[in-house]
Amino acid sequence: MNVTSTSQLNCAFLDVNLEQTVGTFIASILSCILNVVFSLFTSTGNLIIVHVIWKTRELHLPSFVLLFCLATSDLVVGLICQPFFVAFHIAELMGKFNAYCVLRIIQSISSYTTTGVSLAILSGISIDRLLALTLHLRYNMVVTVRRITLTACSVWIVSATVVISRFWISSWIVVPPVILFLTFLVTALSTGKVFQIVRRHQREISRQQQSVQRSAVNVLKCKKSSITVLYIYGLFLIFYLPLLLTILVKTFSGYTTRVKIAYDYVTTAVFINSFLNPLVYCWRIGEIRRAVRNALRKNHMLNISETTFRSETRL
Repeated sequence: MNVTSTSQLNCAFLDVNLEQTVGTFIASILSCILNVVFSLFTSTGNLIIVHVIWKTRELHLPSFVLLFCLATSDLVVGLICQPFFVAFHIAELMGKFNAYCVLRIIQSISSYTTTGVSLAILSGISIDRLLALTLHLRYNMVVTVRRITLTACSVWIVSATVVISRFWISSWIVVPPVILFLTFLVTALSTGKVFQIVRRHQREISRQQQSVQRSAVNVLKCKKSSITVLYIYGLFLIFYLPLLLTILVKTFSGYTTRVKIAYDYVTTAVFINSFLNPLVYCWRIGEIRRAVRNALRKNHMLNISETTFRSETRL
């Protein structure tokens, strides 16, 4: 299909450029291969995190419910965003425009929705840690699993609604940078306040070593959780910054062939971020690490038992 004809094609709110060059072909094939591979890893890793939090009663706490929601968002990336990314590229290479358009719309909506959810949940985790330090004994009464669950469901609904509004709002592209800035501001302010409280408690510990020892454990735990949020948010920014720059370039130069190629690579990088998050959880959070280890060990023992039973049955 030539360039003039592609300029007349319309695919809802999406820019369309179906020009086929060596560069676009290589970008499509390479990004498809990477997304197929990382889709399996991303789905597996986040499914394990979701499973262990769901099954481990000790993890049924507000902070881990937020982590559960974050892992669920990344799981959607592996199960929906990446497969549909591969699917619309295949449809494009086969010249099936209608299928390409539908698949790309689904991929775009799901990707922006999960991004919005992840940003909101990261801000929620930082606020939760701040509340744990400032509310003290009232924390368990104010921050409950039920309230966190309702809040998380509301975040999914609001995020999906905002993304779907893209069908009717022409200047919608300004929304993602605004949301990124606001969530970053909330996370930064909350985390900064946590560190400020931690420093104050550490000074108190030096003056009253024994009387505040138990409080010190909770403070240091909140500090470690806040640092974990910074690690996750840092990875998020590292992988999303190229996408933001590509969107900025597209705003001024249009959806050119070079921009299209760049989109394939930077979108793939964004998806890979969802694969890395479960590794960060296991590295930074001892409860998650132990729960995953126990689940894998239990699964391994179950496989051994099944193998032994089958062998004895054959004999």
